[in-house]
Amino acid sequence: MTLKRFVECLPMGRIGFYVACIVLVWAMWGLTDYVNSRPYPTAPESQPELDKAVDAYEGINNLLITLGTGLLGAMGFLFINKPRRTYRFRDTWPAILSAIFVGLSLYFGYVSYQNVEFVLLNSVGTLDIELVQWPKAAHFYTLLAGVFFFADFVMQDMSNANCG
Repeated sequence: MTLKRFVECLPMGRIGFYVACIVLVWAMWGLTDYVNSRPYPTAPESQPELDKAVDAYEGINNLLITLGTGLLGAMGFLFINKPRRTYRFRDTWPAILSAIFVGLSLYFGYVSYQNVEFVLLNSVGTLDIELVQWPKAAHFYTLLAGVFFFADFVMQDMSNANCG
């Protein structure tokens, strides 16, 4: 193994990846907090604006569910299409965590949808309540964690192919 290849195989790339992920999540969290703290341009209690908010909410929910199931499919594809390769636990823990987080994201998507139905059936008049906002945030951030762990698994798998 040459020196250049040895340096490429060091785990510093993984540490940098996780630091970059933490910084990205922190920045997204701050931006989301800033956007959510801004006042509405119109009263969200009026029916047309509430209908638009529900449509947007359902669109986001559907998109995140589609991304989550696609991520699980991609993980299955990577595991199935490796000829003569068995994975050790130290190689698969990011994929296992990714699957757990994506599963949690799908669950929070379901809870989120149920809570929006509760708001509509009980004529609450706004989606800006903790009952709706908490599962929405959990839905997004657990999917984001699943994506990060999946990306780590793919990077590690590719580096093992190059280094091993």
